[in-house]
Amino acid sequence: MKNSTISSLSVLMSTIAVTLSTALPLNSLAGVEDTVWNAQRERASALKKVNAKRLKDAGEKGDVAYFAVPAMSEIMRLDDTWPDDGELNGTVKCVLAQGEFESCSFQLFSFKDLDDVELKVDLPGLNNDIRVVKLWFQNGNGWVSYFDDTGLKLTPELLLHDEDLIKVVKDKDPANYARVRKDGKDTFYWVSAPKKAELYRSGFNQYTEGFCDADKLLPVKLDKDSFKQFFITINADKNQKSGLYKGKVTVTRKGETLATIPMAVKVLPFELPMPKGYLEPNKPYLHTCMGAMPNLGRLKRALGDEKKAKEYYLGQLKSLYNHSMFHAPYIYEGNKEHQEWVVSELRKVGFPLDVVICNSLVPWFGLNYGGRMSWKNYYDSVVSVRKTKEYYDKLLPGSTILCAHGDEQGTAFVTTHRELFREFERHGIHIGCAGHDALLYKGGYVYSFMPLGTSPDTMLEKTRPWREIGDTWLGFYAAQHTASENPQFTRRQHGLLGWLNGATMAYNYEFELGVLNDRAYTLYRPMVVTYNDNKGLLETIQYAGFREACDDIRYATYLKQLSEECLKKGDVDARLLAKKARMYLAMLKRDSVDLNLARLEMIDYILKMRKALGK
Repeated sequence: MKNSTISSLSVLMSTIAVTLSTALPLNSLAGVEDTVWNAQRERASALKKVNAKRLKDAGEKGDVAYFAVPAMSEIMRLDDTWPDDGELNGTVKCVLAQGEFESCSFQLFSFKDLDDVELKVDLPGLNNDIRVVKLWFQNGNGWVSYFDDTGLKLTPELLLHDEDLIKVVKDKDPANYARVRKDGKDTFYWVSAPKKAELYRSGFNQYTEGFCDADKLLPVKLDKDSFKQFFITINADKNQKSGLYKGKVTVTRKGETLATIPMAVKVLPFELPMPKGYLEPNKPYLHTCMGAMPNLGRLKRALGDEKKAKEYYLGQLKSLYNHSMFHAPYIYEGNKEHQEWVVSELRKVGFPLDVVICNSLVPWFGLNYGGRMSWKNYYDSVVSVRKTKEYYDKLLPGSTILCAHGDEQGTAFVTTHRELFREFERHGIHIGCAGHDALLYKGGYVYSFMPLGTSPDTMLEKTRPWREIGDTWLGFYAAQHTASENPQFTRRQHGLLGWLNGATMAYNYEFELGVLNDRAYTLYRPMVVTYNDNKGLLETIQYAGFREACDDIRYATYLKQLSEECLKKGDVDARLLAKKARMYLAMLKRDSVDLNLARLEMIDYILKMRKALGK
């Protein structure tokens, strides 16, 4: 800590760089509001020794013990949380298709303070990446809601290679600090300042040189009588040989082996298709999140170098694709050279560009409270629609173009703009808007791209009239928005729950970057799916949840496709098997089904139908 520095406080609103020794007086501004953390701290004090005794009573004699646990779980795994869903001394397992990314997880429990603990994954034949799950402070609604709340709450979220990238102070004055390392010096920026300090607003610039995660897992510190969770993400190549792959995680310290954790990974004999709708099986299902597409101009300004910005941009695209956000591309009019480069890179990464969300070139006239467009307004709009058509026909020939116009517009706006939307229909462009019932009642026949302001469990009736009108992509937003760190909730909300209820896209609000301080806003929490550093995206457990959401839909899509094939080509046993598989989907308790079990059940039906079809 001797090399730490303190930035000037001459401007009250500036970001503060502080050493831990001098930060605490400033951080005391948090005061008595940290009641959630106070309760968590008291609980940890009571439970840690109890956990240690339970393990000793179970026969554990070494310095560490381990549990295999589900990567996707509703359990908020703190350092004192007993893994009720885990298996002591169990095998770390996962099942994945060819070309798929899939995560598995385990927890270590240490009976003493241990530093410089190294973990190495040995899994021949498969790509893998191991990260530590970082516990840090979010606001009082961490894990639960997207609304702001007072105080701080210790919450698992970040998936890091270097756990010291964020320093967490856990005492009566809790705080998060972002580490910037330059020329062998560490500077720590306070990134959890409370609102009343008037220091949180400017935030910390995550593109700052020296703020970056390591390329691979560095040695970690294990605290006495505490759990620590690790994520391993496995990737099978598209031509990966199917079968069972066995491996291990070796945990060592100073040459001494502390634990050897067995691994078993099953690679399935098929690739997953791109997702399709459940009630509309021929319609491409769009899976993304508002704001997920990187902005090349913004990156260039943030990083100060176009070459580095393009490298960063491409890395972010690959991350989105590898997390099954296949419809993240958002194309808008801009620098022609940049847009052509963007589309070229999207194709190289592998994004499907059959349906693309784009920006309309139509000017904004307001008229939210009614009134007619002037003749010139209308003329300019018609010309702009034609230019929109010409622009995207040249940039994305053959693609279906979805263009948003407005946000949560009322009846007066919709009525005023219906004639304009007729021009979009004339040119084969799908116009849409996020919003509520006014969009249906006043313009249901002109809209065909709709994130509905509703919850995914109520979408079956909400989407019915839109489906009956036809040719509309339907999703949800707001109930709830992103921000929950709970990966299994994220998975359910953006996956099978909406899909089974008629959704044909996941397009929730918002894929926010650049906000490390979870107390930065007043009404809502920062709606962060993942964060970023100077090199690229920092992964989180909820980001993994987005991937699992889409992949659940891809497995279900493949089940539906195989069942259709069995009904058309199969014998009587194959046809009955197909109906049984469809019955399984139809009877799922959509808001409460065990998603881990549902995935395995779908795989079982898929393998049986493939066998019936001679695949």
